[in-house]
Parts: sequence; C-alpha cells; structure tokens
Amino acid sequence: MGNTQKVLIIGLDGATWTVLNPWIEDGSLPNIASLRNRGSWGELQSTIPPLTAPAWSSFLTGKNPGKHGVFHFIPLDDDPEENGNGKIEVVDGRSIQSPTLWDLLGHHNRKVGVINVPMSYPPRPVNGFMITCLLTPPHASVFTYPAELSKRLEGYQIDLDRFIDQKPFARDLAGNRMKREVKPSLQLVNEFYEMEEKRAETALDLMANNPWDAFMVVFTATDRMGHYLWPYHLPGTPKDDPETKDLRAALLRFYKRLDEHVGSLVKTAGPDTTVIIMSDHGMGPIYTKNTHWNNWLYQKGYIELERGTSNTPDSWLLRLKIPRDKLRGILKLFPGLSRSRLVEKARSAPTARIDYQKYKAYYLRIFDPVGGIHVRGDGPAKEARIQELLDAVRTVVDPSTGQPVVRWAFRREEYFKGPYASKAPDIILVMHPDYGSSDRLSNYSAIVTDRPHISDPGGHHIEGILIAAGSGIASRPDPVPGMQIEDIAPTILHVMGLPVPADMDGRVLTEMLDPERYGEAPQMTTDQPGRWPTEEEAVPVLEEPPGDEEVIHDRLRALGYLE
Repeated sequence: MGNTQKVLIIGLDGATWTVLNPWIEDGSLPNIASLRNRGSWGELQSTIPPLTAPAWSSFLTGKNPGKHGVFHFIPLDDDPEENGNGKIEVVDGRSIQSPTLWDLLGHHNRKVGVINVPMSYPPRPVNGFMITCLLTPPHASVFTYPAELSKRLEGYQIDLDRFIDQKPFARDLAGNRMKREVKPSLQLVNEFYEMEEKRAETALDLMANNPWDAFMVVFTATDRMGHYLWPYHLPGTPKDDPETKDLRAALLRFYKRLDEHVGSLVKTAGPDTTVIIMSDHGMGPIYTKNTHWNNWLYQKGYIELERGTSNTPDSWLLRLKIPRDKLRGILKLFPGLSRSRLVEKARSAPTARIDYQKYKAYYLRIFDPVGGIHVRGDGPAKEARIQELLDAVRTVVDPSTGQPVVRWAFRREEYFKGPYASKAPDIILVMHPDYGSSDRLSNYSAIVTDRPHISDPGGHHIEGILIAAGSGIASRPDPVPGMQIEDIAPTILHVMGLPVPADMDGRVLTEMLDPERYGEAPQMTTDQPGRWPTEEEAVPVLEEPPGDEEVIHDRLRALGYLE
C-alpha cells in the first residue's frame, strides 16, 4: 500500500438521503450521482445526540464522546448559577480532549487544508492551513491559521448572522427575549447561496495554490436551510402556491450549484485522489409531540419537589392535578383572563424544582430526540433501579396512537466509554423522530402531548450520508450498512497508509475499499502522539472581541441548539 495517497473530504452539514435521492435520480445532481455510482455509499450514523458539536468531534477523533469529552454545545453538567458569571459556557475546539485527525496527520508530516469544520475555533496550528467555523465570533480579527490568511479572505462569511434575532422558524424564546418570526424568503436562500459561493471559491483557490495531502471543506447551508425551510425541500408539501414553487425552485438551484462545486473540487483534487462526502447528521421534520418524563417520574414517586418552589404555578398544577397543556382551553372559558398580568406572570414563572437531595431519578433533556435519566444511589440498589426504569420506559406508548415513544433505551456504558462517560446521564433515551421532550416539572394530561406551537419545521435526525469514491475505493451499487461517524478518521488514516491508533472507537471501513489495494489488515498502533504541535508550542489564543460571546450564544439559539 502506497503512503502518498491524497484525500478530499467534503462535508455537507445535515445532508440526508431523503433530500438527495430524488434529485440524484432525476439528474439534478450529476456530480454527486457520479461519485455514488462509481464508489461506495450508505447511511452514516451520527453520535447520540445527533448534534454538531459531538458529531464533528467524533469525526475528528474517531472516538465516542466519552473519550473526547464533547456531548453538546454546552457541558451537560454546566450550571450557570455555579460557574461564577451566570453564563453557560459554550464548548469550542479547546474542549476536545483528544488528538484530532489533523494532529495525527501533522505527526506524520502530512499537509492539511481545513475550511469551516465545526469545532475548529479558536484557530490552532496545523501542518498546513485552517479557516475556522460557526463558533468564530463575527468580529474576530484572526480566524485562520496562519493568522495572516485572515487578511486575504475579503468578503468571506463563516455564517449568516443577519437573521439572528428574527430567524425564520426561530425558537420561541431565547432566555426571556421573545424572537420575532419571519416568513421563509427567497432573500434568505439567496444569501446562503452567496455565502457558499464564496466558500467554494476560497476552497478552490487554496486547494490549487497550496500543498496538501488531506483537504476538507464543510458547507453548512445544507443544515441551515434544513432547519428553516424543510417543507420546501420535498415535492407535494406544503400547497403548491406560486411562493412555494419559487422557494422550491430556489432550493433546487442552490443544490445544483452545490453539486457543481463538488464537481470542481473533485476535478481540482485530481483523478488519483480519494474523495469522501459526508454529513455529521441527517435532517427531517421536527417533532410534533412532547414527552413529559419528569411528570412521569414524579407520578411514579421518583421525584420530590424542592420546598422553596412549593408556591410556583407548576407546583400548584401538580398538587391540584390540573394539566398544564389544557390551560389554554380553560382560559378561553373566562374572557380577558388569558391576557391578564397574572396569567402572563404564570407563563414566565420558574418551573417547580426537583429536590436534588431527595430525588430517586430525574430526566434531563439533552438534544431531541435524545434525553437521559439521572439515577440516585450506588451499588446493587442503583443497578436495580436503573433496570426497573429501563423496563418501564420501553413500555411507554403514545396514548393517541398506542405506539412506543422510545426507539432505544440503554445504560450510558453501552454507548459512552472513556474518562468522560460519567458526564452523561445513567440512562439514555432515544425517542422516535416525532417525539421531543420537555424536562419541565409540571402536570400534564398524558405522558405525551401535542406541541402547541411548532416554529422550526426541520430538525436533526441520526441518519446522515456517506459517499466514498476515487482511488482505492470499491464500486458497490448497494448501500454499505453499519457505518458510524467514528469510522471515518481511521478509514482516512488507513487509506493514506498510516497506522490507526488502537484507542479509536471507529473501525476502518474495509468493505468500502478495493481489496486488491487495501487487502492487508489495518496497521494498529498503541502510540499516544498527543496534539500537534504541543500546547506549549501552539500560538497563544487571541482574546475574543467584547460582546461577541453573546453573539455566538444567539447564533446557536437561533438554530435551536441552545435554549
């Protein structure tokens, strides 16, 4: 096996076969179709939860979140009341507690080019060049390595922030600030189009004029438009009025242009390059129903209320057994009451609080469709309680359909392994796609209720995409099963003729590789090379511009990643 193989990785954030397949089949995406037809492809399983920060961290390290330490955009155990300034800390590239693919390639003297890969801010030295990601403050003077590259990227946009406070389909609340909804518009699609046009232009220029062995660029508009414009990706929904047809046409125009960018990148990379196209997670319709696990646990005696919240509206609803989800109907019986100060205060009042000194188990919403249950205790008694709860949650059904709510339920050790696994709840619940959750402690008419207001039509699904084609890749017409996002880094290392660290959780996807070229078993190594360069050798991180931290919070809230 040669040791000079070049690899091009193209990330289509949030891409899904649900959207791509129809356009591949009707000839709208000839370059993506060609790569799939002459290579190997299939569904790529994201992390649990299927969220940008842990998913890209697992791609970069080949490890599960229990080893790299990133479970969400915020630490799962972060308490803003205890961290000193009342603000929730947002993770970034410094939060990844493991060497990345770029570190390993640097140790082997391979040159890299990295553009817009999430979790790459703040910029850190690589053996090549890097442009950072959505975690970059909009006024950061340096967002590249080397630093002087930032000055050459005139007009380059990392993300589209103009709509932060008025995102189409934005979450209803960001803290206590109401967000104004804005209709989906051609202007929004066109701005994403221009953002990715500049990104592709930059990538092609840097690819053509710099040495590299591994080159990666991530296009994020596929994710953003999935969140804001999901119904317009698919034929037949919503109604075919002229505005809808225009939006569908604009989305198709965007994807056709993106396909052209893929073709240009592949051509510039050269015929002997291995090409990988991937997404960090899939996308689909947002959940329409909420599950109320803390109400369920309270009714079963696992939760006690904190005395200090005994007079909150939710506490009264629990004691009086008045369902919160029926309040809207009750208030209609009393004209004028629904607009009263008293009712407005009740709506914004803090939830009833769990007594964390006495609970037996409580639910934590992580990122829908994923949540978890923390179980109190230790030893055999705790293990028995965990098993009791696992058996119980698997039997929970939606009373309106009789169908199970939970897709998978398992102990955290079955998925999270490593020194940071204990940060996750004891039990992990993955619900079916139509079910989200609320960890509010209140009274509800059933374990499942309809969401009263759905403002963001698209949400993350676990099933993403993977295509591999080019030098050394087998041609397989049928999809390859069982591929995980952790598998990509070890596969890239193997393709490039490099040893695979034995502590990676991912496996080399040998079924995608040409056996005549890659017939030998992957070379494994127990070496622990660490970061490249070391933290002592890395350039100091520049201070972020004042106020930009809150802009990053707003950017993540607008996408539904933070509350």
